[in-house]
Amino acid sequence: APTAPTAGASSSSPAVIMSVLEQTLIDGFQDENHAYWVYRRLMADFGSVRPFSNIVYAEQQHAESIAALLRARGWTVPPSAWSLDNAPGFESVAAACRGAAQAERDNIALYDELLKQDLPVDVRAVFQNNRAASLNNHLPAFSRCG
Repeated sequence: APTAPTAGASSSSPAVIMSVLEQTLIDGFQDENHAYWVYRRLMADFGSVRPFSNIVYAEQQHAESIAALLRARGWTVPPSAWSLDNAPGFESVAAACRGAAQAERDNIALYDELLKQDLPVDVRAVFQNNRAASLNNHLPAFSRCG
């Protein structure tokens, strides 16, 4: 039978594995914040335009669901790397719709990569839920508006 690793026994010790998981969660958290602030930037520039006004708060919920996973493990939730000041803007709502559709495709691809990892059940569930919302709700809405 395999023996339990001792502290610092190898590069696959729990501390190393957890730091990889922590970085994975932070990557997902920052990607969701990116979408949130891009959509907020658009609304600041063009007003409460649909579907952005509907989806912006879903992105906030996605980021919060990942933040909760970090907190549950005793890890620090980093500040968002994004804000109204550094989120990209668009010249029109139509351009923003096209950009948002691409951002959702990129988000789906990120989750596809993250979900290839051996993840704890709670992390896998959050990532799958966030990915499904992007694929089934956000991407179709932005594809229609573009």
